Amino acid sequence: MTISSNAPSPSSGATWQQQDQEAIRQCLALPATVPCLDAIGRAMADLLRQHPAGVLSARALLDAVALIDQQLLAGGCEQEQPIQKRSHSGPIAGSVAAAGDAPLQKADVIAYDTALLREESETTYASPSSPAMALLRQRRRYAEQLLLLLPALNSWMQFTAEAAGLLGTTPMLRG
Repeated sequence: MTISSNAPSPSSGATWQQQDQEAIRQCLALPATVPCLDAIGRAMADLLRQHPAGVLSARALLDAVALIDQQLLAGGCEQEQPIQKRSHSGPIAGSVAAAGDAPLQKADVIAYDTALLREESETTYASPSSPAMALLRQRRRYAEQLLLLLPALNSWMQFTAEAAGLLGTTPMLRG
């Protein structure tokens, strides 16, 4: 009995690219050891053999993680955060205190009430978490989705997490 499959063949575009193995390693923050790289290669081959369309999904996740990594490395996310409230304290522009002609403390001269010559304002951002933290959370979700496609790498993730806990370090993003 022959079983035919309607799944796309590996030649239909659902193939891994040369840099995908390293992208997977970096996405999951796995060590660059020979056994780990072999495990990544086996997981990639398993996905290609068992579910060729999954390769396209995995590559899309890797591309999304690469974009997030570029944004994190470029920085500047803090300037994009919307301002909800702004605060400032200093002499009122155009007042005698701003020109330096008036005393800055009430105790110096009774004739000036310096509280009337100063203004105060405060800046509060609309979002309490930074955009970089939001990007890191999204990156972690993409890595978790990639692990669903490459379940053989779960043991390597656990091993890496345990090793980082023993050493008291966390894996770093690599560019």
